[in-house]
Amino acid sequence: TTVHRQLASCVFGLAPYLEAILDRHLSQLELCEMGDDDSPDVLSDTFDQFRAEVQSIVQRARALNGPDPKLAAFLKVIHDKQALLNNKLLVFSSFRHTLAYLIAKLADQPVRTGLIHGDIPEEDRRDLRNRFSLPKEDPAALDLLLSSEVGCEGLDYQFCDGLVNYDLPWNPMRVEQRIGRIDRYGQKSETVAIYNFITPGTVDAEIYERCLLRIGVFRQALGGSEEILGRLTREIREIA
Repeated sequence: TTVHRQLASCVFGLAPYLEAILDRHLSQLELCEMGDDDSPDVLSDTFDQFRAEVQSIVQRARALNGPDPKLAAFLKVIHDKQALLNNKLLVFSSFRHTLAYLIAKLADQPVRTGLIHGDIPEEDRRDLRNRFSLPKEDPAALDLLLSSEVGCEGLDYQFCDGLVNYDLPWNPMRVEQRIGRIDRYGQKSETVAIYNFITPGTVDAEIYERCLLRIGVFRQALGGSEEILGRLTREIREIA
């Protein structure tokens, strides 16, 4: 489920994610259900029970204050990359609450960071992309660009040779699209570095090990046919 995916992406993004469900989606669902034949009292009790259960999970999620090994590993990748001549890193996450968590944690780091998602106006997106393309010596340059899936579509970042998948889409073709943003014609580096952040014991780890690791083998042997990628997508859905 999407809740499991958010949890695997960033446990500290779970509370705001569930709160958004309570604030928006659950209220919309209640309005939709009002026209059904079920007793209003029964529906009300069901929604109240569900809301209470979600609020209980939110409270426990808010109480989490331990270390974040995933974030620590991410910060190390950033630190190591900044020491290189090409210090650019493109970072993808499927979840805005994960991106919000990361941008907050990066605020006190010596790295110039931008954020793109669907609610960022197009003019601002263009400005962020242009700044990301500037050389590191330029005072206006960005070193790191955080992006949701909207940053994948039709854009070329061949000047960047490092990509972080902070979480992985369950559609293998979307993984390919992410990587294709930097691994493309015009890339000057002999190799590109792809960092996949996987939390052991999560559904993302199982999907990565059983399905996504096989994409490279298929591409090398068969050119990444859509039939094979489609079959991988079905296998991922079965795991999930």
